Amino acid sequence: MHDTRREPRPPSTDSWNHAFTDETPFTPDALLPRRFTNDLSIEFARIAVDIRDAREAGPSDLVSELTRRGCTEVVVGVYTEQPGPHATPENPVHVSVQVFAFPDAATARDAHGYLGDGGGGWHFTVWSTRDGDGLTPCPERVHRSARWRYSWRAHRYLTAALAYRADLTDDSSVGPWLAAAARRAAVSGGPQNHHGT
Repeated sequence: MHDTRREPRPPSTDSWNHAFTDETPFTPDALLPRRFTNDLSIEFARIAVDIRDAREAGPSDLVSELTRRGCTEVVVGVYTEQPGPHATPENPVHVSVQVFAFPDAATARDAHGYLGDGGGGWHFTVWSTRDGDGLTPCPERVHRSARWRYSWRAHRYLTAALAYRADLTDDSSVGPWLAAAARRAAVSGGPQNHHGT
């Protein structure tokens, strides 16, 4: 008799729609890639990650909306642009990413309507690195620089990314570079990082 072993199959993506069927661990490695490349062929590397209480995700009105929808913790990551032929190494783009998990896909969809790019005003925390690979909220001047926000919902997860340049320029001509970085960072987040799909 032949011993035919089968590789374990990844779970159905439908299982990611509900907390009680989703086996994805709520960890940075499960929900955020170590690297991604945006549509301008610029590579970004993850330089710091953490799990934070939802109370640190933004101002009190945001926190109350997250709490009301059953989100208590946030996976946080920071990426930085890597040297390459299309990169701007003297003033690299940084991307702050937050991944929110909700009880189910319907709640995530509702949250995206309120928190997302097309919804109500949302001023979430922008994270940066500190010595020792920790994370700290960015100084207020980041909010006055040119920046681009992009949010993405897949299954019960909502990922929000905000890109800005290291020199905190207010020159809006850098918008296409920031937009490409924020979009790819947001789309790259989610359970596919754990399940390899």
